[in-house]
Amino acid sequence: MEDRLYRGFVAGTIGGVVATALSHLSYSLGFTTLRLPDWAAILIFGHVPPFSTGEHLFSVFIHIGWCGAVGSLFAYFLVLVTSRKLIFKAWMLGTTPYFVIYLLTALFQTPGTIPAPLNTALSNYITSSIFSIVMGYSFKVLDQATVQQRSPLELLAQPAAKRTGEDESQYRPDNDD
Repeated sequence: MEDRLYRGFVAGTIGGVVATALSHLSYSLGFTTLRLPDWAAILIFGHVPPFSTGEHLFSVFIHIGWCGAVGSLFAYFLVLVTSRKLIFKAWMLGTTPYFVIYLLTALFQTPGTIPAPLNTALSNYITSSIFSIVMGYSFKVLDQATVQQRSPLELLAQPAAKRTGEDESQYRPDNDD
């Protein structure tokens, strides 16, 4: 995967799938009142749960896509800073949307999101943190795989033309610099 944006999107999507699964698990165990895709559904459809199956599936798709977009932003963020402490930087950038969404829904008094119980806020924060770590690790793996696919010989200068028999006769090993 040569394209940085695509690698970031794939890494974010992997993190988004994990986060969505964990969010659904937390919801099914009764620990949270709103799954991460429910936040997207509330903002998209403008009403509180329950959502139809179609609305829920669409919001899951949008949530995972948004996670992919965050992964792409992360990939280009790494161009501006070093790749050292990559997982920490992924966590910092990946949990920012969590805070922004909570901030915006509180600021605009979005029905269905406020007041958020402690269990829901904590569950969503933990899930967002796990998303961030998985995204960072996935990007690291994809980035290393891309570097390893490149042959060191690709980095060397290549002659502009093929050697001919005449070139071979003029070759002297003692003139090799």
